[in-house]
Amino acid sequence: EEKVMEDFWIKHRYDSCNYQLHHHYEYTYQVLFLLSGRIMYQVGDKEYEVTKGGFIILNTLEEHTLKVLDYPYERYIFQISPTFFQNEVKYPEIISVFTRRPADFSHLLTLAEPAWNYIYELIVEMEREYLGKRAYWEMYVGADLRKMFITIFRECADVLSTMKMSSASEIAYKVINYLEHHYTEDVSLDSISTALFLNKNYVAHVFKDETGYSPMYYMNSLRMSRAKALLMETNESVSDIAVKCGYTDFTHFSKQFKKYTGFSPRRFRLSEMENRDSNKVNPKIGEN
Repeated sequence: EEKVMEDFWIKHRYDSCNYQLHHHYEYTYQVLFLLSGRIMYQVGDKEYEVTKGGFIILNTLEEHTLKVLDYPYERYIFQISPTFFQNEVKYPEIISVFTRRPADFSHLLTLAEPAWNYIYELIVEMEREYLGKRAYWEMYVGADLRKMFITIFRECADVLSTMKMSSASEIAYKVINYLEHHYTEDVSLDSISTALFLNKNYVAHVFKDETGYSPMYYMNSLRMSRAKALLMETNESVSDIAVKCGYTDFTHFSKQFKKYTGFSPRRFRLSEMENRDSNKVNPKIGEN
């Protein structure tokens, strides 16, 4: 059965023992809220010890894994498509929590109990809307996401003070927003700078300073992330996936994919199928 890629996805999980998560990432913004237990969460070369009240925020490009230190392990996890989040939340400063990664950025934030209880109520409400999928459920979820992230920004103001939007970070946000919406097209530094009415060298310099990536690296990473998700979650042909990810030359796509992942697209899909089959034997492995 083919998995439909959704704009918003939420899952509640409870494990009393033997939970493992392999190193992986998704083509989504992701938030993990820990309800009970203690975990060690690794994002790239950073490690965080998370307990109740803590939550982890990941963008589309960050590989991650976790180890459960104390059981029972209980959490809610959200996956939100960048376009859905940007359309529903709208505030660049809040969206920047998913897009800006200065050197001192912490993926771990913590809420005190009153705010945590309010967030938990919103999570349960979003879960009910997501599972029920009644008319306008996406708008309902969008409203709750706004409340959730406004609360997070208010409660974590000291930690998130580095996320304040300067003129440079606003330009970086605009570039990210442009790439998120146009990465399937024929995008160049010239087309980005023209769309933003800015000098291309200035755009490249500011973006690298703010995010740590060049605009073209970020765009290619978006394409590769999308390709990996489509290879894992659909039965579409590799050539169709290449087109959906902005590549008109199938050979170039395959070379880029192998350079980025170490696998050809077909080999990557096969390895994911093998992992999925092994997960059926041991259903505690894997986050999905």
